[in-house]
Order: sequence, then C-alpha cells, then structure tokens
Amino acid sequence: MRRIVTALLLALGAAACAGRSAPEDAPSASAASDSAAIHAAATAFSAAYVRGDAAAMAALYTEDGVIFPERSAAIQGRAGIERYWTLPAGRQITMHRLTPARIEVHGDVAHDYGTFEIAGERDGQAWGPDRGKYVVVWKRGTDGAWRMYLDMWNRGPQQGP
Repeated sequence: MRRIVTALLLALGAAACAGRSAPEDAPSASAASDSAAIHAAATAFSAAYVRGDAAAMAALYTEDGVIFPERSAAIQGRAGIERYWTLPAGRQITMHRLTPARIEVHGDVAHDYGTFEIAGERDGQAWGPDRGKYVVVWKRGTDGAWRMYLDMWNRGPQQGP
C-alpha cells in the first residue's frame, strides 16, 4: 500500500509540473522582449535629449504622463513635458546615459529604476558629468509601444576624482 501511495504522489507531482519549461520566477521570453523595448525607448530618450529634440522626448511619454523634476512641481501632459525639456538658448546636453538597475514588467505596466549621468554646456562652458537616480513607471499603449507614464529623478552623491 505504501508503494502505491508513493507512486500516486510521484505521478501527481509529475503531472503538476508537466508543461512547465522554466521556474515560475524565471523571466518569460515576452518579459525579456518587453524589457528590451523599454531599454530601447530609454536609449531613444537620451539620444533625443542630446539632439535637443524635446518633441521626440515628449512623444516617449503617455498623453497623461507626469514628470517629477527635482525641486519643482509635477508637470502633467505631453505639452507641458515638451516645454520642460525644451532647452533655453545657450544650453545644450552633450551626454545623457541611463543605466537601469532593474526593469520589471507586469502585463501592460512596468517599472524601471537605475542611475543617470548627464553633461552639457551652458553659454559655452562645459559642466558635468552629474549623476543621479531615477524611477519610471511605463505603460504599454494600444499600439504596443511602451511609454513613460510617471518619471521621477534626482541628483545623487557625486562620484569621481
């Protein structure tokens, strides 16, 4: 009888595991693809920032997106976000790099956090690089594209020489 019970338990355990190709907490191919798409959108954001293309930057946000600039009120909507990212005359970003520490996808919403590095020129005078941290909540649109919904950042302790 003991052998029959053991055999039944082993059979039930095998049946419960059938069809699983990876542990539950292993990322799916879809999550890896979504993470890559989010990373690509973040890279496109940095490239647009260096080009001074505020319209392209704003297009990477949802229509109702909100940014939370350091020491500033929150700004909601693409038009306001585009105005924020439009640089005044005499200013330019020469380098912007985002380094995600983690991207987690949960259906059509994801969050991403990490560090940034930025440098630029103000009236011909170079500044930076400055460093800081960020967190972004992303939403997948009906077109399948990932866009920033909530974007918050602040400068962190300066590193280097």
